[in-house]
Amino acid sequence: MIAAETYREIQRLIEKKEKAVLVSTASVRAAAVSKTETAMVVGENGRIRGSIGGGEVEEQVIDAALEILREGGSRRIGIGVSEREEKRRGMLPGGTMKFYIQPLDLIPRLCIFSGGAFAAILSRFGMMVGFRVTVIDYDPEYVKPEEFSGAEIVLTDHYRDLLNQLAINRSSYLLIATRDHRYDTRVLTQLIYSQSAYLGIIFSSKKKEALYTRLKEEGIPEDLIPTIHLPAGLPIGAATMEEIALSVIAEIIKERSA
Repeated sequence: MIAAETYREIQRLIEKKEKAVLVSTASVRAAAVSKTETAMVVGENGRIRGSIGGGEVEEQVIDAALEILREGGSRRIGIGVSEREEKRRGMLPGGTMKFYIQPLDLIPRLCIFSGGAFAAILSRFGMMVGFRVTVIDYDPEYVKPEEFSGAEIVLTDHYRDLLNQLAINRSSYLLIATRDHRYDTRVLTQLIYSQSAYLGIIFSSKKKEALYTRLKEEGIPEDLIPTIHLPAGLPIGAATMEEIALSVIAEIIKERSA
């Protein structure tokens, strides 16, 4: 899991346009030492924040990260582990530890349109699986920083002018979950023209056709409407907010891996 402090540092570096990469563990065996954090940020002068367990493995990964930072792109790497390091990490003998190294500006971004309890759960799940998270709302009462630790918070004028406020691209995954369905159409009619990787909405499947009709009345081209994941989330019979959030994250991961 990436710590909230590391996410804040990633956001700061992106805003300052500083060159850095995120190193994430890509195998369960690699996370033996650190039970709370399994990622680190490496800049041109070495490790900036986070950890993958320290020791000689971390030193080798930092060297590889610096090379990737100079050359550009993303890469998966494997690091051999000495007997001494295996004992220190409590690992079984043999094999390699695997890591994924990617530039900060290529980290996928989850944008949640609405704050509140469900968004807080989804935000935590998103960060657990490696997404940068941005939460968009119009009421600061629903996006208190202590409830969205590590996430970027954007306050809007009741969801107006979204595309000029958010840098949405092919690495963006958008989830609409407003507290008032009157805002769903306002948000959706803007985001549907973005170049996002995923666009979903928390909405009753029984009201799906009614929403499609409203979108057509708003002038949305019919060929764009099927691109919306409605309702968002894989059909796993989710009932609680946690289960619904899990189904959404699972669907987003499925789309990202397609």
